[in-house]
Amino acid sequence: MDSVRMHFDDGADSALVRQAAREVLAGWEAAHVADDALTVITELIHNVIKHTDTGGRLDLTRQADAILIEVFDGSTQPPRRFEPDSHRIGGRGLLIVDAMARDWGTQAIPHGRPGKVVWAEIPLDQSA
Repeated sequence: MDSVRMHFDDGADSALVRQAAREVLAGWEAAHVADDALTVITELIHNVIKHTDTGGRLDLTRQADAILIEVFDGSTQPPRRFEPDSHRIGGRGLLIVDAMARDWGTQAIPHGRPGKVVWAEIPLDQSA
């Protein structure tokens, strides 16, 4: 299992994080899932940038059958998944994550530190 950790601040240019993640995925011979993984990464990072002032950390892990995406931040507020609403601008990020990921969720950061991690799994076998 391979892992990579990338920190970003609240003023981060997510394009730089996405480019680094794309290179990692290519190195793991997982370029075929890069579009889905990068879309999920973008949505989760934008949530951190928009809703916290702490910045965060992106961890990518290549598992046997999936890419695990974990985005950590210092907020204890869980992300909110909104139902589609044609009258609301934005608020569709977790709907996109839900549609693209095999599974996703959130949990408090362990060991008494404030914050949470939002994670998503992108299957390596896209036919599944």
